Amino acid sequence: MRNTVMFLLILGAAAFISSGLSQEKEDSPAPDFQGKTVEGKEIKLSEFKGKVVLLDFWASWCPPCLEEMPQLIKFYRSHNNSDFKLIAVNIDDKAGNMQKFLDKLFPQPQFPVVEDHSQKIPPLFNIEAMPTTIFIDKKGNIRYRHDGFEDSYVADFNSELTQLLNEN
Repeated sequence: MRNTVMFLLILGAAAFISSGLSQEKEDSPAPDFQGKTVEGKEIKLSEFKGKVVLLDFWASWCPPCLEEMPQLIKFYRSHNNSDFKLIAVNIDDKAGNMQKFLDKLFPQPQFPVVEDHSQKIPPLFNIEAMPTTIFIDKKGNIRYRHDGFEDSYVADFNSELTQLLNEN
């Protein structure tokens, strides 16, 4: 429990410090992970190779996440096609907090929400801020990363998704 509290404090401080950060362009293989969705379905990131994936790390205690999630739902609904997938990874240490947050959303997310209460997935991606949004290309490489959230990021998401969908 003590480690979880420390992890959350560090993430919160990093989110505050990096809230002004924009995108980073990257090009490295995305680490594979397996997780269980809120519906109880097991998924692996590698199952989505050949598709553009937006991977979002969030928590119910994170104010920017509260702003971002409705935008992600809207973004996914407007770009929902067979070549694009969105996976949200929740790091709340209590499932009840995550579920309370999700229950307040309308419309509900139509994309997988992975429960990572033990916070094993964020270190694979060097997550330092909440939320962190990562675009993975069709070949499984990390291409764009956004730390924190600002409304202007949605325009970046649109252009980055368009670019990645047009690549072979």
